[in-house]
Amino acid sequence: MEAVQKIKCINRAWFVLSFEVVGPNGHSLSSDDLPIQREGILDLTEGGFPEGTEVVLRVKAAMGKALAAAEKLRVARNRRTAVFEVRGTSLDFRVELVAIREAEE
Repeated sequence: MEAVQKIKCINRAWFVLSFEVVGPNGHSLSSDDLPIQREGILDLTEGGFPEGTEVVLRVKAAMGKALAAAEKLRVARNRRTAVFEVRGTSLDFRVELVAIREAEE
């Protein structure tokens, strides 16, 4: 399980989406709406997640379904960023971890 401080979501899908990071105790951190071909980033340590917490990314299509990423991540103050891409349509899309980047700003 990768340890990261931030999660970036890149919208390569054909719909507006929002995303959230959810911890095991129900605590979550949510993005604003993310238009097509845009990206958003959430800092987990600034969002109130303690270090060591396991989290998962959940993407919600506007007027569509919600889908969680297959990968779980661990929160750490290490400046690393997990980069996810979303592709597809509002009723048939996928969320894919494409990179772990060092010192992403």
